[in-house]
This record gives sequence, C-alpha cells and structure tokens, in this order.
Amino acid sequence: MIENSIKREIINDWAENFPELSIYSQNKLYKICGPFVFGVELLSLPRSEDYRPIFVCYPLWKSDIKLCLDEPIFMEEIRNKKGFQFNIPYKNHKTFLQEAVECTKKQAVVFTKKSVTFTELLDIIDKQFSQTLIKSSPVGQAKLFEGKFYGALYVNELNKCSEILEELSTLIGNYDLKFLEWKFGDLNVWLEHLQMQKTNQEFFFNQIKKNKEDKKISKLNSSELRL
Repeated sequence: MIENSIKREIINDWAENFPELSIYSQNKLYKICGPFVFGVELLSLPRSEDYRPIFVCYPLWKSDIKLCLDEPIFMEEIRNKKGFQFNIPYKNHKTFLQEAVECTKKQAVVFTKKSVTFTELLDIIDKQFSQTLIKSSPVGQAKLFEGKFYGALYVNELNKCSEILEELSTLIGNYDLKFLEWKFGDLNVWLEHLQMQKTNQEFFFNQIKKNKEDKKISKLNSSELRL
C-alpha cells in the first residue's frame, strides 16, 4: 500500500504544474467551467503500485453536488507521446511527471483557459465519441449528448439545444430501449424533461448556483463558458 505522504507529494507536484486547477482531494484536481467541473484524477491501478492520470468532466446541474460528482460525463485517459496509457510508479513518479504534464495540457486544453467558448466545449465532447468504450455504449453516447445540451442551454443557444435533442432522439431510435432505460428511465419522460429545460432556464441556473455554493466546490478555481 502506498503511503498517504507519497500521494500528498504527488498531488502537490501536479498542482504546481496546473495552477488553474485546485486540489479537491488526495488524488483529484478540479476547476469549475460554467455548468461543468473539469479536472484530472490520478487513478490507482489494481494489483500494482502505479497510477494513471485521467481527464474528467462532471455536471453541475443535478439535484445535489453528491449526484453531480457520482458519475462523470466522460473520462479520458491521458496518453503518452507514443500514444499509450500512462502507468506511473508512485515511488518514481518524478521520472514521468514532465511528460505526463505535457501530454495532459495537450489533451485537456480547457485547463489553461480563463474562459472556454461553446465551440471549444463541443470539440472536447465530440472528441469523446471516438473513444472505443463510448462507441459501444449507448449510455455513454447519451451522456455526451446530455452534456452538449446543457452546455448549449447555459449559453442560451436554444436552437442548438433543439438540434442536439434531435440527435439524441436519433441515437435512441438506433438501440433497443432496454439499453438506455436502465439508466435514464422512461426515455420519453427524459426527453420531455430536457425539452422543458429550454423554457425553465431559471431553475437550471439556480441549481448550478446552489451546487457551486457547496463548501468544497466553492473553493475551486473557475473559468467561464461563453459563446
């Protein structure tokens, strides 16, 4: 088992290289960007003494902050310069830190931006559709469309919201409903709920505001999502 002192040293090393991010826990660095939390998580690998940096994105529009952080919209493993996943030894991590930081900044450009445009957000999310696990997961794809929808809602791009809902409906039509309903419940009800958000933006923004006031979340660095 890796000592907590080593994990603290490692997260501090990462924080020094990403001043835009805030330490959220022993293995997590986050920042707020509009209705999202973006960050890096240092995932301990099973049956080893290695860790792997992961680019993550969470929502801020769910009914409480625990639900928001229970499950990411996406997780993207940081790849090294040869295109492979990192397996970084806890006890020798400085040997790999510089390359891992460089690759993270290249893959997760959102970390270094004081504001993120809606177009840049779409690029980040659309990139996830090419991930192998997402290609075979209707739930993973639906979560990405949901993220795009709420991003569009945040910047008041209502026409784009309607376009995304049409794409989501097409996705739903391509799968047996059971592959999605275990996660989202009745799909017609879910789609109607999303549609209603377009005419109830005040509730949407109030929920985000409430979640941002959480004791730990309120201490995170933040940037804005804009058109």
